[in-house]
Amino acid sequence: MLKTAPYVLAAILTLAVTPAFGQTSDEWQVGTAPSFSSGKYGTDTRTEVLHTPITARRLFDDGDITLVFPFTCIWGGGGVTVVNGTPVRTERIGSSGSTSGTTTTRTGTGDSTVRATSDVAATPDASAVAGTVSTCGLGDIVVRGRYYLLDEHRWMPTIAVRAHVKTPTASAERGLGTGRPDEGVGLEISRTLAGGFMAIVDGGYTVIGKPVGVEYDNNWWYDVGVGQNLANGAVNLSAFFSEYRAIVPGLANARDILVALSVKGASGWRIQVSGQRGLSDGAPDHGVTFSAGRRF
Repeated sequence: MLKTAPYVLAAILTLAVTPAFGQTSDEWQVGTAPSFSSGKYGTDTRTEVLHTPITARRLFDDGDITLVFPFTCIWGGGGVTVVNGTPVRTERIGSSGSTSGTTTTRTGTGDSTVRATSDVAATPDASAVAGTVSTCGLGDIVVRGRYYLLDEHRWMPTIAVRAHVKTPTASAERGLGTGRPDEGVGLEISRTLAGGFMAIVDGGYTVIGKPVGVEYDNNWWYDVGVGQNLANGAVNLSAFFSEYRAIVPGLANARDILVALSVKGASGWRIQVSGQRGLSDGAPDHGVTFSAGRRF
């Protein structure tokens, strides 16, 4: 029963969100967003991560629902793990440079022009944290939905609520996941300003699935950013500051800055290039993402 529970939760989320959306101008968007990140996360060794999620999104008048299938590769000293795209230090404070097998991580759930959000945790097998690690495999599949409560009108901003469920499809033994589901909710607020600028604030809270014998804190996060449409809306330039609470007690929160350039092409194509710079030990030193998707 425990092994099938996350899949049941994902199905419930899908069925619960879909009927609420309008059916008059729905469309699909499929794409992928390979990202590469590198950092030491306060340890003595560097860890590098290549994360490639494949997404299928159904868009409705009042929101969207997305299914994410990620594939992840990790190279490094074994003190870091990843769930759905973002690596985080696995060592506890006071472990004298040795990993304890307890870990934290964040997941990306954002749009092509919105900073990725939402967090989860992972615990690698003890045999995976000694020496150099090189491993690849399927990550945790995520189902997420979003519903627009209010469209921008006069002085009122655009407001949307969202929810996500992480299914534990990643291998905990190989340091790619926890083997436990996570669930979270969030809020997105945006408002157009003078000169075509847009202010964006979003945040949320994730209930972390806790493996037996592991201590995790539930996670909160927030992003604050600005965007500017150029070339009659065909190009968007945006920048965000983000903070994510560390899952493991005593570790530094992840803080970073992300800058993204998005382009709408012909025939429904959308392309984005983004760069990330870590501002704390809890974040990667740097990262780059290239995403491409098509609406039809």
